[in-house]
Amino acid sequence: MPDLKKHYDRYLLAAAGLVLAVVAVLLAFSSGSVKEAAVMPQARSSGEPFASNGDVELLKLDRAAMDERRSWSEATNGASTFVSRVYLLKDGGLVDILESGNELFPGIPNQWILTYGLDYLDTGLPERDPDSDGFTNFEEFTAQTNPRDKSSSPEEWTKLRLSDVKIEQLQNIFTGRDEKGRATINSVAATSDALQGRPIGPTKAYSPGDTIIVAKYRPGYSVTYDEEKTPFRLKEFRVEDRPNPRITVDGKPQIDKIEIAILESTAGDKATIELEAGKPSTSPYSLATLIDTRPGGQSMQVRSGDALTLGESAKYKLVDVSEETATIVDLATQEQHTVPRGAPAAPEAAAPSEEPMQ
Repeated sequence: MPDLKKHYDRYLLAAAGLVLAVVAVLLAFSSGSVKEAAVMPQARSSGEPFASNGDVELLKLDRAAMDERRSWSEATNGASTFVSRVYLLKDGGLVDILESGNELFPGIPNQWILTYGLDYLDTGLPERDPDSDGFTNFEEFTAQTNPRDKSSSPEEWTKLRLSDVKIEQLQNIFTGRDEKGRATINSVAATSDALQGRPIGPTKAYSPGDTIIVAKYRPGYSVTYDEEKTPFRLKEFRVEDRPNPRITVDGKPQIDKIEIAILESTAGDKATIELEAGKPSTSPYSLATLIDTRPGGQSMQVRSGDALTLGESAKYKLVDVSEETATIVDLATQEQHTVPRGAPAAPEAAAPSEEPMQ
């Protein structure tokens, strides 16, 4: 014991060294087993692929599925497959503008507004012109055209409005020939009460091709003051042999030679009026003032039977006029259209008072 106590430190160091040696031996054996487990695969000189890995294959399938979903989404132009319902907070409650049946702008369905992505919070939506084609949203809906596509617009005639109308009667009387062989025709426009079937005012002489001039008769005056061109011109003369039963020669009716002046319309339809010498011919003679309500549009005065052109090529003819409407015909399609009086009306907005909730 005395030796143990005396050499305690030496024995302790020897024991520690023994432990370290044992640990080193164990580590050596452990390293050898790891090398055996982690054997690197031999390189293939033939270029053959490694054996397939199940986890890798699953990842590839999942990626393919993701790509397929992305392609389907892109085919819908990026639109979401989940369409949010549009609600408006109005009068303290939520209103579904698709299901409620409550039109935000009377006369324009909510669905149409949403389809074309219009701003339903804009109180002036009916009068707006998103594609700057001169037609309002209300007019585009009425014509069922695209308010965001300038090439999709209502017909030009729909912008016409009747501003004013003067309805008179046009009386023409072919009175004969002058010393130069020209036709003498008395043309006057007046109310039917003023016309007595007799010449009124000046009678003018015309050669074939001349435009007929009408005098504006003012009841109570002996002289006419206003003159204007009519949509007619003198086309030709014709002499017609006609039996006169009131006079007989050798028991047969006398043959009278009747002179006829033929007037032709200059409105494009080539309509004609035959004026028998001495007999009045009366027809409606209306002057309509039409306004093109598009930006920069003009006012035009058109007589019944006159042609008018809208835009670059659309040609129409005024065929009838009343106090409230004008009737025009498309010279290309022969379709008739009614032009209303006054400015085009748009529905009043019933705009939401608060922000939408979706």
